[in-house]
Amino acid sequence: MQREEPQKTGPDAGKARPGKTSGVSQPQARQDNARGAIGASGAKSDEPRQRRALTHVGGTIETAGDAADAKQLAHALDVVPSSESEAGRVHVHGFHTYPARMHPDTAARLVSAFVPTQGRILDPFCGSGTVLVEALIQGRRPIGTDLNPLAVRLSRCKARPRTAADLEHIRARANECAAHADERRKAKAGATRRFLPEDVALFEPHVLLELDSLRAKIETFRDDPARFDLQLVLTAILVKLSGRRGDTSEAVAPRHTAAGFAARLFVQKTDDLAMRLAEMSSLLSSPTLRPAVIEQDDATVLRSVQPRPVDAIITSPPYAATYDYVMHHALRLRWLGLNPSPLIRGEFGARSTYQKIAPSESREVWSRELAKFFQTAAGVLAKGSPLVLVMGDSAVGDVALRADEIVADTARVCGFIASARASQDRPHFHGPTMAAFRTRPRAEHAILLRRK
Repeated sequence: MQREEPQKTGPDAGKARPGKTSGVSQPQARQDNARGAIGASGAKSDEPRQRRALTHVGGTIETAGDAADAKQLAHALDVVPSSESEAGRVHVHGFHTYPARMHPDTAARLVSAFVPTQGRILDPFCGSGTVLVEALIQGRRPIGTDLNPLAVRLSRCKARPRTAADLEHIRARANECAAHADERRKAKAGATRRFLPEDVALFEPHVLLELDSLRAKIETFRDDPARFDLQLVLTAILVKLSGRRGDTSEAVAPRHTAAGFAARLFVQKTDDLAMRLAEMSSLLSSPTLRPAVIEQDDATVLRSVQPRPVDAIITSPPYAATYDYVMHHALRLRWLGLNPSPLIRGEFGARSTYQKIAPSESREVWSRELAKFFQTAAGVLAKGSPLVLVMGDSAVGDVALRADEIVADTARVCGFIASARASQDRPHFHGPTMAAFRTRPRAEHAILLRRK
């Protein structure tokens, strides 16, 4: 696709885009104007503690490519900032923390625009299930995969319709667990297993014993589907009960938690989940709607996806060099007893991978990772079908990885046509890589590719 004069939407339309031409040397301006026609957005700071969906900033949106498609992409990015709306945490989307979640409004608008009615939609990096839930609500047939076993569990929980009886059963089971934990606490019962040093360092002794009692009771519900929901409730409260300041902080501080609080919080969180599942289920066209099909799989392989082509892929791959999901979810994976080995071996865009290479090599390495995914995606998409990516620019050292440019260049040789993009500037707070965005801001993009 030939580079064309970008169009802008939003309250600042017509103003010079920071770092683009205003106050920039002519060589730099020419370099900026030579950007590929499709998207880029950025790395997420480790500093902010507020839980937000990744599309939450607002502001001017620049578009390029097919005008009609670009308009739909811009609409998807144009969500109300998190400080002004709780839309990012509506119904099941607000249950359980997960980094860099797509905003539900963005996901809903992309599904509406690019997936035919009752069409099969694949999210191969499904994360916490945002796209799958929104597709289910709109009557599409969602398929999700992720290499992270926690993501698979969480997505299955959220993207499964429930009846009132189902939810009452989950609540009853939670109360059984709490009663069991209270009984053991009052009896001064010991641990049901040997605690790992990492957990001993994170939790107060009496809190660790309560959590252990909750976990042990949950495990007795062997063939009960509520077991999986309650395990996620348990992992949802782990950090709050630990000495850690938050999910993105490794610092541990002393806590003074009341006896019995862990069991009470567990019941409260279960009630919250049940309420959210009821709200989501009420939005479905039928309470007997089939749940999303979700499997643990590598997006560069997709062994679990049926040979029959899907109608669309809508996804947000991990941003290069930004997260290590294995480390981020180590506590929860440990308490769920989930095997992290596949994720350790195949994590896409892992920060630890890029810490081992020179910044000058990072673009080529990221392009190779994307190429493996694009080649696999081309094998499950029909000709002309859309692949929509919500991606951000990231950086290694002082080298910016412009997602729009790298995606367009890589997709072109992997069986795709870069059709359109919409881009929105994002702040960047990561000190060691600030220099990478000195001349042009980091951006987030909605990028449309079509199968050749």
